[in-house]
Formats: sequence, structure tokens, C-alpha cells
Amino acid sequence: MEAHLRQLLTNLEEAGRHHDAQEPDHSRKMLNLEPETAHLLSMLVRSSRCTRLLEIGTSNGYSTIWLARATLSGSLALPGGRDQIAGDLNGWYKEFHREKDQAS
Repeated sequence: MEAHLRQLLTNLEEAGRHHDAQEPDHSRKMLNLEPETAHLLSMLVRSSRCTRLLEIGTSNGYSTIWLARATLSGSLALPGGRDQIAGDLNGWYKEFHREKDQAS
């Protein structure tokens, strides 16, 4: 895995773990996959050669990156005919991402 992508995943993993330790409300936790589980999921997706993914519950995007990388075979741009849709139905996550977008 590329060093910059590994660093991004490490940062998201640490931020999620820190957030979850501080957040008493279960519905507001990031609940990221464990790195080993994310890697296994990535291998399963890659071996399935799927061209479309739907992820419901994106939290901070940790699993989304693992899934996208699995469908892209290491590329960071979606090749033709491949789609990934990720979203979150939880209103708190939507507000969380809106605030992060406005801060950046």
C-alpha cells in the first residue's frame, strides 16, 4: 500500500479510536472496522471483482477508503464502469461532516 494512503488510514483509525473513547453516546461513535477486518474485507471485495459498491454508514470514511482501494486495484482514480456510493443515514454524521467541510 502506498505510504500516503497508509498514513491517511492510520490517521483516520487513530482519530476514530480517540473519538470513540471520548464519546459516551453509542450512536455518535465512529465504530471503524479493526485494521485486520478492513484488510480482510478489502481482500474479499478485490477477489470478487465487483464493479459497484454501496456502503451505508460511512462514519469518517475509513472503510470507504479500504473498499475503494479494493475495487481500484491500487489506483486512486475510478476506472470506467466502476462505481462506489457511500452515505450515512445518521443525521449526526451528516452534521459532523458538514462541520469538518466548513472548517477546511
